[in-house]
Amino acid sequence: MPSGRLRCLILDAGPIIGLHELGIWDVFCERYDVVVPRIVLEDEALFHSRDEVTGFSSAISLTTDVTEGHVVVGSASLMEVAAIATRLESALELHEGELEALALLTSHEEFDEHVFCTADGAAIQGACLLGIGERCESLEELLDVAGLRKRLSWRFTREFMTRNKREGSERRIIGHEFER
Repeated sequence: MPSGRLRCLILDAGPIIGLHELGIWDVFCERYDVVVPRIVLEDEALFHSRDEVTGFSSAISLTTDVTEGHVVVGSASLMEVAAIATRLESALELHEGELEALALLTSHEEFDEHVFCTADGAAIQGACLLGIGERCESLEELLDVAGLRKRLSWRFTREFMTRNKREGSERRIIGHEFER
């Protein structure tokens, strides 16, 4: 990926859809090195709502972003994803894309410096339970750093991220990390 970008990120479906809804996906990808888990690319980030009044959705296709090098696809093995799912299954319910993102962050050296951006509280807590909560950042924080401040829904805010990090960290500390 081209150098000079702000940070290396692994994005979940929620922020990808949110960035498309805000109309700033392209400029965001210009400012950041973006990695999208294969499962998110192929299955989860397929549609976004264009019009809040009508609710009409249009397809998201990241294929061009990948072929032009604006986005990198991260692929974890089935065994790596299954290992994360097994560790967290009694504590949290996570989507496959979130599991793959966590597998990339914990099992692949090339992603050691990456941060995880998600709008799912369970995924944030899962990262904390795995000991990588400090590598989660809200979309609000990332947009602020990139000079792209926007009004965002609650799940994209710094406060939402902080609340879920606190809850996940507390669960890990008190030893209930893998119990519901």
